[in-house]
Amino acid sequence: MADKIQVMSLLSLVCCGSSTFATLSRAAAKSAASRLRRLGILGQARDWVQRASLCESCPVRVIHHGESYCGRPFLQQVHRDATDGCGCPTIAKAKAPEEHCPLDWSNRPARKLPEGCTCKWCNTYGS
Repeated sequence: MADKIQVMSLLSLVCCGSSTFATLSRAAAKSAASRLRRLGILGQARDWVQRASLCESCPVRVIHHGESYCGRPFLQQVHRDATDGCGCPTIAKAKAPEEHCPLDWSNRPARKLPEGCTCKWCNTYGS
């Protein structure tokens, strides 16, 4: 069993690199949490409607197959800058309490500082 795990780990590193594997794993976890949220098992952010409305007016927003995304859908662009968006469906992202907008009010990458986050959602009025 341990040999099988080691081979799978090696294949994942050779195939797509450890950072890509970690990125894909985080995306899979976010997708699973979104499904649990839709089933009512996980809670959603109280202010998700306001968050989603900010996303809908964002210059990074993309409509793909009738769904709104934060930038191009994740699997179309796995490696990206924060200024490209995160690739998540905007409504699902807005409903997730632990999520943050990847951009600040100047559409630059948001930062988490000791005094707080600079993202659009945490600084609702662009201050």
